[in-house]
Amino acid sequence: MSQITPVMLNDTLNLIQLARETARVQGQKAQAERLTPLVDGLRTIVNESHEAQTATAKAPLQASGVMAQDDFRTLLSVVQRGNGSGAHSLPSSSPTERNTVVTAMAAGGMTDIDIARQMGMTRDEVRLILSMSQRRTTTEITE
Repeated sequence: MSQITPVMLNDTLNLIQLARETARVQGQKAQAERLTPLVDGLRTIVNESHEAQTATAKAPLQASGVMAQDDFRTLLSVVQRGNGSGAHSLPSSSPTERNTVVTAMAAGGMTDIDIARQMGMTRDEVRLILSMSQRRTTTEITE
């Protein structure tokens, strides 16, 4: 279970809760009742995982490549400071600055879902920004 991250546990809990609520709405009371113990058990595991993670701060992973460079780490720390509301968006940044940060994170090897989580955006927004950036780069090269 050490390879299961707290985010994965939480996502699984949300999925099972959604399945239970869908069964309940569709009038499948027996199925909803069968999922209730699973939801309760997962909720306990998620809470324990969160408490364990809070109690013992994990050592940060060693970054390599672009992500280990000082300028990228500075950029990432600015994004992570964010506005303190849990979503790691740049509070007073322009769309151009935000797009630059997203593009830099992708160039540093971050996945679209990690970028979305860090920036407080959806994956579709991140993908759109990266697609526009790629098109702009392609257009600049051909001119």
